[in-house]
Amino acid sequence: MKKLMLALVSVALMATAAMADATEVKMKIKAKEKAGIVKAKVSISHDMLTYDQAKKKGKEANFITHITATVGDKVVYDASTSQFLSKNPLIKFSFAGKKGDEIKITYTQLKGEVFFATKKIK
Repeated sequence: MKKLMLALVSVALMATAAMADATEVKMKIKAKEKAGIVKAKVSISHDMLTYDQAKKKGKEANFITHITATVGDKVVYDASTSQFLSKNPLIKFSFAGKKGDEIKITYTQLKGEVFFATKKIK
């Protein structure tokens, strides 16, 4: 259990370090609080070109490899992804939170580029 917690903390620290070089992009984020639980829906516009698709189109593969959601300094959602994720993915998750806080969604692409968007919780 300790090893799992240390691994999660190190992933969160890497994600936080990557956020410093992040570029702000437009994402559709809905986050609503009810009875202390925030339900979040995040729609990311992304082509998600797999290796096979990129080869056919004569382009480089480019897909989302990591998604993180933070509220303040707390990581509330963290996922490592690969080319299996669909084009323009929709991510849904819940966490304990309150109205007025700001949620920040950050994702990293295959090439290492980092993008983010923020939204106040309603």
